[in-house]
Amino acid sequence: MTWLEIWTEFVRYHIKYYNQISKVTKPLLDCFEIVCVDYLRTYKSGRFTYLSSRPECTEYYLSEQCYRYDPYLKHPDLYKTGFLWLENSRSINFQKFICNIGHKHNVYSPLMMIERGMDYIEMFCFSGKTDEAVRMLHLKHSQLLKTFATYYKKELGFLLHETGEAGFSLIDLQGESFYTDCPDPAIKTDSIHAFLRALGKTAEVERASSLSSRERDCLRLLLRGNSAKDTATELNLSQRTVEFYLENVKNKLNCGGKRELFSVASEFNNLGLL
Repeated sequence: MTWLEIWTEFVRYHIKYYNQISKVTKPLLDCFEIVCVDYLRTYKSGRFTYLSSRPECTEYYLSEQCYRYDPYLKHPDLYKTGFLWLENSRSINFQKFICNIGHKHNVYSPLMMIERGMDYIEMFCFSGKTDEAVRMLHLKHSQLLKTFATYYKKELGFLLHETGEAGFSLIDLQGESFYTDCPDPAIKTDSIHAFLRALGKTAEVERASSLSSRERDCLRLLLRGNSAKDTATELNLSQRTVEFYLENVKNKLNCGGKRELFSVASEFNNLGLL
């Protein structure tokens, strides 16, 4: 299957399930003037799935062959959990596309919300009727976007599974650049640690640095509200293994119980240490 055929297939999904997708995203439109919601999940294997609430935007993406220079179709290890503005991309071609699609379809200030899992990256892109619509929501009520993401995945889980099982791979499109091209500039961990130490947060840096990557993954999902069972499913681990990781973290951080562990994890997250 060619890439033209692959993206044409995605357009077909969006048109076929437009009513369901539109119903799920309608609260964002009615309450906050968010006019387009895109979803992308990419696995380390290159497998990916994609959904959009605006089929006409997906068709325009296809007609412009934007998938050939889209800087966000990359390996999950190149990302960190957080937010970024697509209009600030280093790719000139992609910046032009964002500008053109805004004028053509009235979708502005696309904001990417990123959540990194064990072997995948999950992205929601929110575009507004106006620039202010997205910026106000991001600055003052970003937690609402996270709440919506949970709702979206629950309501459209069947469709995400169906498109994910299609077996499309980004490696065929990106080649070696799938692994090496960083989509956006990132601050090095050493610089973050040096900054926090300068602010008197050396103890927090040292405690967070004692955790393994899997232990940090478990803490991030704990903060999201996941149970050990949910975390095990998401990280493709056994529930017993997740419980072992969390118990190990409690011992490393000298936490007396789950409430104290949650408090320490929240502090680490606020400092950018997770």
